Amino acid sequence: MALIYKIVALLSLVVSFIQITLGGFVRASESGLGCPDWPLCHGQIIPPMEFHTLIEYSHRLNGSVLGILVTTLLIICLINYRSAKRLTIANYSAFGLVVGAGILGGITVITELAWWIRLIHLGIAQILAACLMYIVWEFLFANVRNVHIDLSPIRAWKWKMVLCLSLVFLLMLSGSYMVGIGASSSCSSWPLCKGLSIPEGLTYQVHMGHRYISVLSLAFVGYVAIELITHSNGSRLIKRIAHSALGLIGVQIILGAITVWSGFSSHMKVTHLSVATLVWLSVILMSILVERSFSKIVFDSDMTVEKV
Repeated sequence: MALIYKIVALLSLVVSFIQITLGGFVRASESGLGCPDWPLCHGQIIPPMEFHTLIEYSHRLNGSVLGILVTTLLIICLINYRSAKRLTIANYSAFGLVVGAGILGGITVITELAWWIRLIHLGIAQILAACLMYIVWEFLFANVRNVHIDLSPIRAWKWKMVLCLSLVFLLMLSGSYMVGIGASSSCSSWPLCKGLSIPEGLTYQVHMGHRYISVLSLAFVGYVAIELITHSNGSRLIKRIAHSALGLIGVQIILGAITVWSGFSSHMKVTHLSVATLVWLSVILMSILVERSFSKIVFDSDMTVEKV
C-alpha cells in the first residue's frame, strides 16, 4: 500500500502541474468558452471535435483525473496513515482544494470568464500544487523529521521564507490580474515600456507593475537560495534544490523577455506560467527544508539519517 500511495502522490503532483499548464493554454488560446456550459460540454459528455472545445474539454478531463487521484490519496491516508497528523491534514486540505477548484471552474464558465474568478481559480490551483508537493515530501521522507541547515537567527529565517512564498504567490496573481484586465500585451518592449520605467495609462502601469514584482520576488528567491547553499553544511540535497531554484529564476527572466519579443505568442505565455509554477514549487521545497532544519537530525542527499 505504501508503494501505491507513493505512486498516486507523485501522479497527483504531476497532473496538478499539467492542469495549471492546460489552464494557461485555455486562457492564452481564448478557449475558456469552448464549452459554454458546465458540467457538460455543449450539453454532451463527449463534445464536438473543435479546436477551442477540445482544449477546454481536455482541461476539464485532466481536472477530473486530478480529483480522482486526490480523493484516492485521502482514502488511502485515512485507512493506513491516520496517525500521521501532518500528512492527514495535508490530504484533507488537498481534497478541499481540488473540490473548490472544480466548483470555481464551473463558476468561471457560468460568469463568462470573470477575471477575478479566474484569478482565485489560479490561486487555489497553485496552493493545491504546493499541498501535493508537501504530501510527496512528507511521505517519501516519512522517517526524517528535520533537515539541518546552519541558519541564524531562526526567527528571521522563518520570516524570510514567509516573505519569499508571499512574493512568488503575489507574482503569479499579478500576472493573472494583468491578463484579466487586458494588459498582458500593452508593453511591447523589454525591459522598459515604450522607453519608460513608469509609463502613463492604467494598462501600461499594471504591466510594468508585474515586471517590478517579478524583479523583487525573483531577486529575493535568488538571495534565499544562495543563502541556503552557503549554509547547507555540505548537503547535496539542499544544494540541488537551491540550484534548481536559481536556474529556474534565470529561465523565467529569459522567458519573460522572449514572451515580449515574440509578440506575446500563446505558447510563450503558457511556458512562462509553467516555469512560474516550477519556481513556486521550488520555493515550497526550500520552505520545507528551512522549517525542518530546526532540529537535531541531519539528512543528506544519500538519504542517510544521523543524529547530531
